[in-house]
Parts: sequence; C-alpha cells; structure tokens
Amino acid sequence: MEKNAINADEAAPSPLGDIDFVALFFAVYEKKWYIIAFALAVTAAAYFAVQNIRDRYQATATLLIGGGEANLISIRDVYDVGAQRREFLMTQVEMLRSRGIAERVVDSLNLEDHDEFNQPVKPTLVGRLRALIGIEVERPIVDPATQSRQKREFIVNSISKGIVVTPVRNTQLIKLSYESYSPKLAAAVPNAVVNAYIAEQQRVRADVTEKATSWLSERLEGLRGKLEASEQALNQFQQQEDLVDLQGVRGLASQELNETMDQLLEAKRELKDVQLLYSQVRQKNLPEEALLNQPEVLNNPLVQAARQTETNALLGVTELARRYGPKHPVMQAAQDELDNARAQLRSEIRKLVASIEVDYFQVKGKVQSLEEELSHAKADLQTVAQKEIRYDELKREVDVNTQLYNTFLTRFKETREVSGYETAAARLADPAIVPRRAMASKKRLLILFAFVASAGLGVAIVVLLDLLKSGIRDPQDVNRKLGFPLMGMVPKVAIAEHDALPLYSYFDAGHGQFAEAIRSLRTGVVLSRVENKAEVICITSSAPSEGKTTVAINLAFSLGQLERVLLIDADMRRPSIGRRFEVAPSRPGLADLLSGRFSIDECIVRDKKSGIDIIPAGIRPEDPQRLLGSVQFQSVLKELRTKYDRILIDTPPVQAVSDVLVISRYVCSLLYVVRAEDTRMGIIRAAISRLLSLGVKPEGVILNSVTMDRKSAYSDQYYGYYPEYS
Repeated sequence: MEKNAINADEAAPSPLGDIDFVALFFAVYEKKWYIIAFALAVTAAAYFAVQNIRDRYQATATLLIGGGEANLISIRDVYDVGAQRREFLMTQVEMLRSRGIAERVVDSLNLEDHDEFNQPVKPTLVGRLRALIGIEVERPIVDPATQSRQKREFIVNSISKGIVVTPVRNTQLIKLSYESYSPKLAAAVPNAVVNAYIAEQQRVRADVTEKATSWLSERLEGLRGKLEASEQALNQFQQQEDLVDLQGVRGLASQELNETMDQLLEAKRELKDVQLLYSQVRQKNLPEEALLNQPEVLNNPLVQAARQTETNALLGVTELARRYGPKHPVMQAAQDELDNARAQLRSEIRKLVASIEVDYFQVKGKVQSLEEELSHAKADLQTVAQKEIRYDELKREVDVNTQLYNTFLTRFKETREVSGYETAAARLADPAIVPRRAMASKKRLLILFAFVASAGLGVAIVVLLDLLKSGIRDPQDVNRKLGFPLMGMVPKVAIAEHDALPLYSYFDAGHGQFAEAIRSLRTGVVLSRVENKAEVICITSSAPSEGKTTVAINLAFSLGQLERVLLIDADMRRPSIGRRFEVAPSRPGLADLLSGRFSIDECIVRDKKSGIDIIPAGIRPEDPQRLLGSVQFQSVLKELRTKYDRILIDTPPVQAVSDVLVISRYVCSLLYVVRAEDTRMGIIRAAISRLLSLGVKPEGVILNSVTMDRKSAYSDQYYGYYPEYS
C-alpha cells in the first residue's frame, strides 16, 4: 500500500494538474452573487466615469503617391529610384508621421492659438485632495519662452502621434485620419499634413535638381580635362613609336618569326643527318677502307668509280698471277696498277670525308645563324606586343573618358532643361471634409467591457482560490492524491457555525441526504469484506475537528440497524462520545476496564433509541498509550468480539498522538476520515506515511463534510435516485 501511495503522489504533479472543471463550475456557482455584485459595482463606476467623455470626430484624407508625375526624361531616376517598391511607400508613411511635417502643420494651422490646445489643465486626484484639505503647493515659476516652447512641443507631439497613416494594400494610396473634439480641426489636420508633405517633397526635388546640376557641371570640367589628357597621351605614343599601322607591323613581325622558325627547323634536321655521318667519319685510327661500310661513302659516284677501278686491277693481278711469278715485269706492272687504284680510292674517300666535314660546319653555322635571327625576331615581336598593350591601354582610357564625358554631358543637359519644370511627387486624391456626426460612441462598449471584465475577474479569482486549495476536494482526489479507495462520502449539514450536529440526525427525516450517505458508507464497509468480515473497525483522522467521532457514531447507528454493534471511545485524552450520549462522567469506561477496576458489563452503556452499546473513555489515565498497548486491551477485544457482530473504535488523530498506531495492531480494518477542502494534503500524507511506516494499511477513506450541491456530479451516483433528499 505504501508503494501505491507513493505512485499516487508522483502521479499528481501539482494542485493545478488534472483540473476538475465540474468542480470549478460549482465553485463559481456558489459565489455567483458575490461575482454579480462585484461586476455591477464596477459597471456602475464605469458608467459614471464614461459620462464625462467628450464626443470625438474623425476625418480622413487620401494621398496618392506619384499619381500626377510626368516622367519626362531619365534624370528623374536621380531621386525617383524604386518609387513603386513597398519600401518606398513605407518610407513615405514614416515621413508623413515625422516631426518636421507635424511642425509645418502646427505653423500652417496656427494650432498654438487653437481652443483645443488651450484648455485649462484639470487638477489631478492628488491635487484635488490637497485642495480639499487646504494644502497649497508652491508651483515653480516658468519663464514665458520656456512655457511657449513646452507648449509647442506638446502640440507637435500630439499631431505626430494623433495622425493615423494607413497605406491601402496593392495601391499607391495612403489614408490619413485624425481624431479631434473639433470637427473642423479633424478635417483640417489631414489636409494640412498632405499639403505639408507635398511642399516638402517639392522642396527636396528642387534641391536635388539644383545640386545635381551643380555637381554635374563640376564633374564635366574634370572629365573634359581627363579626356583631353588621355587623347594627347595616345597621340604622343603613336608618334614616338611610329605606329602608323600597328596591326600591319605586328603581322609582318609575326610572319618573319614564323619563316625563321621553319628555316631553323629544316636546318636542324639537316644538321642532325650531317652530324651523324660526321661523327662516324671523324673516328680516330680508322682506315679509309673501313668507311666503305657507310652508305653515304659507298653511294658516292667517285668512290664507286675508284672502287671499280680497284676491282678491275685486282682481277687483272689475280689472272696474271696464274701465269707469271711475282717478279715478272707484267706482274709487277699489274701490281703497280692495283696499288695506284687503291691509292686513288683512298684519295677519293679522304676527299669525301673532307667534304662531309665542310658540310657539317656549314650546316652548323647556318643553325647558329638562324637561332640568332629567331631570337631577334622574338625580341622584335615582344617589343611590338608591349607597344600594342600600351596602345590598347591608352586607347581604353580614351574610350572610357569619352563615354563618361558623353554620359555626364547628356545628364547635365537633361537636368538643365527640366530644372524649370517639376511635377508633384504626390497629390491629394480625396481631401478630408468636416464630419457631421461624431464617431460611434464607445461608452456602451466601455460599460459592457467593464461588466464582462469585472465578471471575468471575479470568476478568475474564485477559480484561482479554488485551485489553490490543497485539500481533498472530490472523490477523484482521494485515489489520485492518496492512492486509497473511497469508502464513502458524508455530506455537509447546514448548521450554525459553532453548533454541533444533533446526535440523532441519522434518524431525523429532515436530514435524509445525510442518513442516505451514512447508509451508503455502511454498504461500503460491509461489502469491502464479504468473506473476511471486519469485526473490529478503527476510525481515525489526520488532525482534530475532521469529524471522525461524528462518522463513527452515525456509522454505528447505521450498522446497529442490522447487527449487534459496540462503539468504543479510545480517545482518552479528549473523550467526546460519552458527553454526546450524556453519560455521567463518573460512569466507568475503557480506562477503568483496562485498569482492572471494573468488568465489561459494568462499563457498557446501552443507547435505547439507536439500540447500540457504548463504552465511554472513562476517567482519564496518566498514560493512555500504556493501557491501549497492554495485554488486557487485547483480551478485552477478544471477549467483546464474542458478544458483538461489529465493534467500532473511535481513536485520537494520527498526528496528535500515537495511540492509533498501538490500537491498529488489534483491529481488522482502519477507516481514515478526511474533511473535504479543509485538511491540507501535507498533513494527510504525513499521517498516512506514519501509518504505512509501521505496516498499517488504511482500508479506505471517508470524505467528510462534502458540499453536495457543488459535487452533484458525484453525488448523483450515490443519491440521485433519492429525490426527496436532494
């Protein structure tokens, strides 16, 4: 049960959570006459207050921005950029509210002498009270100049704040409205604002045109000088570099460079071929005959002829060697011819090698010459390119200066031509007229608002006070905040504040609703334990004055109609059952029984009207808790259970003393009485936690002193079928 109670506490985040709107409705319903009285009082005060409100008049003028403008030439762009944009329109709206426009209106209408701004100042409430009790306040002396300046400041601020400027959506129209006690002034102010705005715009445009003309004239002089200087620099550069035809010079240099590059490539290819042959024939210690392996040598006509001669001579020597000896004159002549042929071949080969060397050095010199010529051509082309870059730079400078000069010259002429013609930036599309009727009176609306607001305030106060109550307000709170089942509800009986409920109200026909609630409680007690009957029931509460004794007595009355019931007063410190049943104080009771001085029969008192038996508290002992915790108390209960079907024990409050903690060990069921909307949740939870810490689990909660008119939504389920009691 302790775990359930803790979970229930966590489920209720605040007293304002899980709001019961039905309960709030009845809380408001209970205080309805107070709320109505409060609302009527505030409404009456508002009624008398609004009677002194003077009637106000309102007039409206319509301004068209740019409506009559003739856009003659492009110079209008100097001061008309973005005229169609929303930003421009909103800017004009703010200008219409500006202080400068308001000052123009004050001067044009001479408002400093107008009656509306020269009304006598009404004394404040504090001033009236001081005058009433005769206290004179010394006012500071203000010089006329300061007073006049302050008055003008006040009027200008009033006009600036009082004028209402509203742009019309998706148009260039602006509506200007003004409220005043004077109908003529209400119409004059919007018209004056429009006229002041138009005059201001015309002045601004004239200033812009004049400044633009002056500025353009100064800029033209400077641009003309820059243009002449750039043209002169271009001419000097052409003459200095002799650039008559820059494109032709650049083309000729480029063509020469290309031809030189082609010749150089051809010479390098020729040099490569000659260099390979030259490197082969220039090898050291290489005989001439070894060069015959080279195609260039072998294919030479002179070498081929010399080689053919050598071959023929060799064939002759070979043929003669078959017939003659080596010293034969014919043989020697043939050998000499062979030697001459071979010498001729070597000579031709040497000549060819010399020719190859000459060709190599010629081609190499040609390549070097062409490379030098190509380098000079590149340098000449770069020089021409640099001249062309400088020329283009000077030419661009001339072109830009020319364009700027022509543009400014055009604007200057346009500005000078239109300086004498200015169209209005705006015009008064619909002037304000003097209103014939005052504005719709807001007096009734103010009175109605005062009534509704005061009634709402009263309802809010009642609801807030009801929500701030931390006690148990309805059956849902019992389970939601405490985690225990509701055993029953006892309605609040209408009695005097300091009077006690009559003892036998249960049997009184005039308290039918109360009796029916007790019978419902009896049903809950009986049915809560059908199989395991609760023969001994302890009834307690958190604190005094929660009605536990009244609940115990009337529950005993109800159970006594069905069973044999004994009611015991275990609250020995503050006994009340004996007093209510008018038992003599000298009559022995529970304390005397537990002390052993009297027997059970001597302590029992029979109530003839209800049919129940009572054991009063008896004479107050020094230590009631010691008697209640004794074995004698347990023996007495055991004996009494054999004589009665049900025993009810009225105990002291849990938070007051610890007697109930001792008694709860010997009972079958503990019922916990909570006074609705009275006992604070902190006290209830602390008391229940005290019980749970000792393993005592309340059987259920009895909600006492419930206002059934307010809780009819819950009482209907218990008493709705008893119309005679409702």
